[in-house]
Amino acid sequence: MKKLWTLALKEVRLAFRDVGMLVTMLVTPLVLTLAIGAAFSGGGGGTLSDVPVLWLNQDRGTLSQTLVDVFDSEEVQDLIALEPVSDEAAARARVERDEVAVLVIIPEDFSDRAFPQAAQAQQTLGLDLTAMDEAQFKALTDAQKMELGRIFALAPTSDAALPVTVELYASPDWRISTAIVKSVVTQGIEIMNLQTQGIRVIMTRLVAAQIASGADMGAGLSAGAFDAATVEEPQMSALPVRLQIVAPGGRGFNWLDYSATSLSIVFLMFAVTAGGRTLLAEREWGTLPRLLITPTSPLSVLVGKMAGVVLTGLLQVLILWGATSLVGAHWGHPLLVPLALLVLVTCASGVGALVSAWAQTAGQASAIGSAVTLVGSALSGSFFPRANLPTWVQQLSLITPQAWGIEIFSKLQSGHGLADVLPLFGGALLLTACYYLLAVLGFRRQFR
Repeated sequence: MKKLWTLALKEVRLAFRDVGMLVTMLVTPLVLTLAIGAAFSGGGGGTLSDVPVLWLNQDRGTLSQTLVDVFDSEEVQDLIALEPVSDEAAARARVERDEVAVLVIIPEDFSDRAFPQAAQAQQTLGLDLTAMDEAQFKALTDAQKMELGRIFALAPTSDAALPVTVELYASPDWRISTAIVKSVVTQGIEIMNLQTQGIRVIMTRLVAAQIASGADMGAGLSAGAFDAATVEEPQMSALPVRLQIVAPGGRGFNWLDYSATSLSIVFLMFAVTAGGRTLLAEREWGTLPRLLITPTSPLSVLVGKMAGVVLTGLLQVLILWGATSLVGAHWGHPLLVPLALLVLVTCASGVGALVSAWAQTAGQASAIGSAVTLVGSALSGSFFPRANLPTWVQQLSLITPQAWGIEIFSKLQSGHGLADVLPLFGGALLLTACYYLLAVLGFRRQFR
């Protein structure tokens, strides 16, 4: 029993003295838990608030005021920061720069097409039916009632009108915020629908009463035009309004696109860290010392090794790009994707070099490489939408190739061109230089 206890304690001491094992056992699961918790708790334990939304109301009528009232309600004010705008081109540009979540565009013919009877009443009689209640209707003159009756009896019904589109021009990087704005606009349309149905009930009864009294409502209208069932239970038809969510570049968020790119980068990281640790394995096997006694400089050995890692990683992601594209994944413009992959593979290889340079053994390099890959993937949003993460986590994750890869491909997938991704390429290459600089310091220590 004493021997077993001694062996058990020995294994415990070895485990807790091994930095790589500690990282795998404790640091990795802890950071993964914190990152995933932050992503799905609405921003680090808080709630979404002050979502930046632009409002472009081009409506000539008054019906759209109901939507404004919904955004101004107490329930929504703390959630959405609404900014009225008048320049559509400038507003769209702000969405494309990800400065705001959504641009809501109400077309100029919104009221005319959504509720044509109210538009005609406004034009003919100067009456805003959307602001009137039943008592105000009763207070109208006989001439006004007669004309309103004619408008509702003869005007086209809303379900005969062509749908009018409310456009939500949304940034793909604000997916949750876009869903919230869509819900608010949908709620406003439902309120408008109830409002207009109430007006139709009043006007249907008014027209039926006028016809029943023998009033001349115009050719083709008689008491049979509005029966009792119509008066008591008029046709309930929804407003001819539809919502259209449009993303810059014409392509919104798609889980297949996001997963194809983000997970390819994750497994690229596993590959390059595995390739980097072979240098330590060869040192343990004795092949590296024999190679260094040949007329080959240590720098040439290192460069050759890392070039092989880069080439392997590049072939890996190119194959993944082709395979996922066959099942419908969109990575971006086909001329820019290879350039982006080359930048990311080079950056990822720097992590492999850094781990190999400072690890003591091949086993330790393997443990640290896996931990760094998993933690970096969680912090960067490889397993869930990056936009779910708090801002400080997104900024912190820029020390990882995964974060730069997701940022680059998010731009490419939403239709951005080379000019838009060049700054991201520059950031990834700067990070690569930092990785290799630190790796060189570690290799100099090993080869002394």
